[in-house]
Amino acid sequence: MYKIIVASHGPMAEGMKKSLEFVMGPAENVTALCLDEEGISKFAERAKRLVNDQNTEEILVMVDFLFGSPFNEFSKLAAGYAGKMEIITGVNLPALVEAVNCQEDGSSMETVIPQIKEAAVMKTLREILAEEESGDDDE
Repeated sequence: MYKIIVASHGPMAEGMKKSLEFVMGPAENVTALCLDEEGISKFAERAKRLVNDQNTEEILVMVDFLFGSPFNEFSKLAAGYAGKMEIITGVNLPALVEAVNCQEDGSSMETVIPQIKEAAVMKTLREILAEEESGDDDE
């Protein structure tokens, strides 16, 4: 089973984990890491310790911004985990819920990435209603 790390600028990652647990219950295999006022060097230390402490074969890191500081720090660490770490940018609650659902199913990280990305897609109500009207929905 892969572990999930949610990382963000400010407290967003902690808030997402709290929201996830509100919806799904305890999420023991999800860890939140926030870049705060202590700065990037402390964040980098915590990220490295967190990755090194994971006793799992795969780590899924979900960050807020592509090329933001959390992304950059985990990218540096990913080089040492040859194919065992994946980083997804633009994390949102539907994507995190999907990642946890797939994690609990015992799916491999590689097979669930497309599902997680699909869950992250944002749509307007107008788009959803138009899809239903035309019969193009995927359900």
